[in-house]
Amino acid sequence: MKSAPLLLASLTLVVTAAVQLPQPTASTSTWAAKDNHEGFTVAADAYSDPARTKDKFAKADPYKAGLLAVDVLLKNDTTYPVHVDLSTVRLDVDSPDGQRLHLPMLTLDEAAKEIAHPRSPSLPLPRRLPSLGAPGEDGKARDVEAKLQPMVLQTDVVPPNGSVHGFVFFDVSGDFKVISYASLYVPDVKSVASDSGMIYFEVPLAPKHVQ
Repeated sequence: MKSAPLLLASLTLVVTAAVQLPQPTASTSTWAAKDNHEGFTVAADAYSDPARTKDKFAKADPYKAGLLAVDVLLKNDTTYPVHVDLSTVRLDVDSPDGQRLHLPMLTLDEAAKEIAHPRSPSLPLPRRLPSLGAPGEDGKARDVEAKLQPMVLQTDVVPPNGSVHGFVFFDVSGDFKVISYASLYVPDVKSVASDSGMIYFEVPLAPKHVQ
């Protein structure tokens, strides 16, 4: 039948077009900690339980190194790409004693070195200086980095009607109680369609529930 090649070609085009369509935005309905406005959402899930963290990261366990892993979802419901400056993301700790700390997000390299060469978790906040690792041990840090690479938040551009998802890390020196009064602070978010940035996003890691 002469029409068969045309039908096959048409089906091929349909399948190809379907594969190339943008992925739908992820749902944030199950995320208790989130902040959303102007068509953009930042959601966060802090891993403060040692068993849960070990199950997720296995041998590249940030908990044992005193690092807090935070699963972050950036969801864009607008029709334009949105840029998030990851270098300015931080953990704001507003402790009951009135002390306020701003802990910067660790780079993948810094997190991997801390996990590969953990030090005493008893050191006080603010965070410790990044570990340089002992001579000859760089291979261990590289191995940890390779394990973390697929799990971390890797892009700073969220596509229109799309989302990006991954972990970020903060050095809380093993004091995981800070989650009770800490927030993920994302100050620099900007749509490519606007000359001005969006209002900052602040996500309490332990959101208060209405009684």
